[in-house]
Amino acid sequence: AYDICQRGLIRAHVRKIRHVYRERRDAMLRAMEAHFPPEVQWTRPQGGLFLWARMPECVDSEDLLKVAVEEKVAFVPGRAFYPGGDGGHCCMRLNFSFSPPEIIEEGIRRLGRAIQRKLDEESMVESQE
Repeated sequence: AYDICQRGLIRAHVRKIRHVYRERRDAMLRAMEAHFPPEVQWTRPQGGLFLWARMPECVDSEDLLKVAVEEKVAFVPGRAFYPGGDGGHCCMRLNFSFSPPEIIEEGIRRLGRAIQRKLDEESMVESQE
């Protein structure tokens, strides 16, 4: 580790991955703008590897995950980030660090379809009540 630090290899690597992660973050943000229903909100991080999205309160992210898997896409439900599981039920964490922009685009398209399906289901339930 000392040798790597002394030779400046970490700095060079960080410069490279910052560019890659910025490109992937921006691809995810563009895809979300294009494919997510307008009821969904999300963060626009300055750094990091993840985006945090919030659906309307009526959408439970753990239920949504089951629908998303049918679309062959996944995310981490928000409850996983709250002690005791209290909170985050309508939230999800999305990772942009691993996939190239074209895969991110397709994944967000699929996830947008899954979210819309859940919103449509919730709307039908509300109209029947």
